[in-house]
Amino acid sequence: MSWDRAIAAAAMVDLLTAAAGTAATVYYHPPATFNVPALIVAYPANLAFNTPSFCIDSAEWIVTAASGIDDPSTVDQLLAIARQAIDDDPTIGGTVQICRPSGYRNWRGWTVAGAEFLLADLALDTRM
Repeated sequence: MSWDRAIAAAAMVDLLTAAAGTAATVYYHPPATFNVPALIVAYPANLAFNTPSFCIDSAEWIVTAASGIDDPSTVDQLLAIARQAIDDDPTIGGTVQICRPSGYRNWRGWTVAGAEFLLADLALDTRM
């Protein structure tokens, strides 16, 4: 099975939307502007082909949690929701062989269209 971001990201959006309910809007890709709270399915940071065996691609990608700049507890809550959802369905609806949350990272302030947000990432290791 080869990496296909469109399939994996669409399934991830479905999984996170069901898990987050009304707690956050889930985006398929990083939007130019957005409202918080939000979970954003990002693009792969790394993609290795044919590893650890032939025809298995390994991708490192992230889901970003976003809230208001003064609301770190919401970022923590969204990261936990996303992590638990993936732990409960590590094949992301059967679209990947396995997706494993590997850690939280990269807490940062970010300004979008004049609004200040707090973001942090849930790193994912995925075999497809």
